[in-house]
Amino acid sequence: MPKHVVASDRLMQPIAHFSHGARVGPTIHLGAAAGVDRSRRLAGATVGVGDMSAQCVQLFANLRTALEALGGKLRDVVKVKTYLVDWRDQPTYDAAQAREFSVSPPAASVVGTWGFPLPQILLETELVAYLEASERIGSAGPGSLAGVRAGGLHYCGAAPGDVSGTIAAPLEPRAQSELALRNLATSLEQAGLRLRDVVMLTASFADIRVLPAFEEIFRRFFQPPYPARSVLGCPLARADQLVELESVAAYGGGQPVGSDGSAVGGVAASAGMLAGDWLFVSARGGDGEGGVERQTRRAWERIAATLEAAGMALEDVVRTNNILTDWRLYAGFNAGYGAFVTRPYPPRATVHAALADPGACVQVEAIAHRRGRD
Repeated sequence: MPKHVVASDRLMQPIAHFSHGARVGPTIHLGAAAGVDRSRRLAGATVGVGDMSAQCVQLFANLRTALEALGGKLRDVVKVKTYLVDWRDQPTYDAAQAREFSVSPPAASVVGTWGFPLPQILLETELVAYLEASERIGSAGPGSLAGVRAGGLHYCGAAPGDVSGTIAAPLEPRAQSELALRNLATSLEQAGLRLRDVVMLTASFADIRVLPAFEEIFRRFFQPPYPARSVLGCPLARADQLVELESVAAYGGGQPVGSDGSAVGGVAASAGMLAGDWLFVSARGGDGEGGVERQTRRAWERIAATLEAAGMALEDVVRTNNILTDWRLYAGFNAGYGAFVTRPYPPRATVHAALADPGACVQVEAIAHRRGRD
């Protein structure tokens, strides 16, 4: 089945090179949605005050509309990730998420960010849905996020929680890194998987300076070929939490492409991991050289090389996740980004986070599919 993208006059018109969502076969990827109406007006009636409850209601209405345009429903969601500007709003969001996903809870994660392209937005949410049978495996417990199997892929996450559910070794990088990886291994084992089956691993750090300690521990748990990876710095849900992990694993494992599977971008990673018809491409940057447009173009050139190594092309990209270190770079980012995507544009999330390279101002991560072109 070829790729289809969302077309709906009930949603805001995209402000850059993206669509709201795309479907390939039974899998739907929705880019980051916000609590705004079709005219980009913020939900909420209180003048001068951000209304988290109203934005949550509008956000989930928008997600529902986008899913329905592609033949899906909220009950089909298998993975959801939400970005919050202010952690004081988390209880309101948590209540909304529990209400909307009361029947079939997805693998879920929440991280912080410093604003969005549209000012005054309090949160954005991206998701993956699967229209055929899926299986919830395990339950959210100390340090682990409930996993979901959808076809040949498994989605889950992990944090450095101990048996009591509290963050272990507060603000201790090595201890938290080790516990988060152990909790991830446990979640995978419950699903009949091992760490070697992970094809994409996202590591979020409350302080990007934790990365060297994490890499040391990571290499004890993983062996080459390493999974594709994304690394970023952003606020996390607990004040004493330093690490949070999100994993995509493939039953049968993945095949590295575009590199020898040992190192990419300064971390232990494969340039890409092929899992069946899906290709997970490591987050790439521009080596900190030049301005944001040049760095964005360089990131895409590297992604294109990985796609080519897998026998794919830019038209096969189904979604992207993007990091900017400053919102004043948004126009230059779009100028570089737009040179590598064509209509119908893939959905995307673009958030403000920290990067490991002090000179880097952008990072682009991609997921592609052999039948991803329209």
